[in-house]
Amino acid sequence: MFQQKDPEKINSDTNLLGISFKQSKKIQDFLIKSDFSWSNDCKPGPVMNETLVLYVDNTRARKVVLLDEVKILLEIEKKTGITLKSIDVQISNSQQ
Repeated sequence: MFQQKDPEKINSDTNLLGISFKQSKKIQDFLIKSDFSWSNDCKPGPVMNETLVLYVDNTRARKVVLLDEVKILLEIEKKTGITLKSIDVQISNSQQ
C-alpha cells in the first residue's frame, strides 16, 4: 500500500537562506587564528550568499574593518580558498 522510501539525508550546507555553514566554520577558524588588529573586537557570523557577516563590539573596529575590507577578503581567499564578494559589518546587539 505505502511505498517505502529511504530517509533523505539533510544537507546542512544547502538551505533556502543561502547560509554556508562549512564556509562559515572555515572563516571563523581562520579569523580566530589571524593576527588582525581588530580580530579581538569582532565575532564572525555566517556566510550568506558570498557575504561574510562580522559582528563588532565598537565603532572603531567597524571602521577599521570597512577600511581594510578588500585586504581582508583577499587574505581570506588566499588562506582558505573561499571567494567572498563583501563583508557586512554590524555592531553586536549588546553594544547598541
